[in-house]
Amino acid sequence: MNQDLIEAIDCDNEQAIIEGFMERYEVSYEEAFDIFLETKKWLWLASKTDKNDTQLFIDQPLLIIDEMWHNFILHTKQYYKFCITNFKRIIHHNPTPPKVKKEQTEAFLTNPTKEIQKHEQRLARQYNLIYDHLGPETLLKWYDTMAEKYTPDYIQSIKKH
Repeated sequence: MNQDLIEAIDCDNEQAIIEGFMERYEVSYEEAFDIFLETKKWLWLASKTDKNDTQLFIDQPLLIIDEMWHNFILHTKQYYKFCITNFKRIIHHNPTPPKVKKEQTEAFLTNPTKEIQKHEQRLARQYNLIYDHLGPETLLKWYDTMAEKYTPDYIQSIKKH
């Protein structure tokens, strides 16, 4: 791991963030700790890529990282300090607006082959970024190990209502 990634993994009062996640989801401390670690790695990589046209995106395999990111943002002081200390700016969470989702669906229905190719290209760029900056272990963990365990149905089943 490179030095600025090692530094970015450090977070003040992460116990409260992990416990906040455990309060919302039925996961062990070890699971929450691991998901938080992967979320900090995601944020670090996002800070490296969102200044250009190769932005990262959250897709279905990364939903558990997105859930932890939401949880982290709820701890506004820690999130602000983490971002400013490590990236000199806030990494903003920009969900896709419903209008854009609708347009994407319509584009897919109109020309599925073209839209699938665009998505595959975007996904290939994302895989390459993860592989190049965080290594093959992280790519496999995010898109295989975690994706298999933390499916959308599973996430809903562990979410405390």
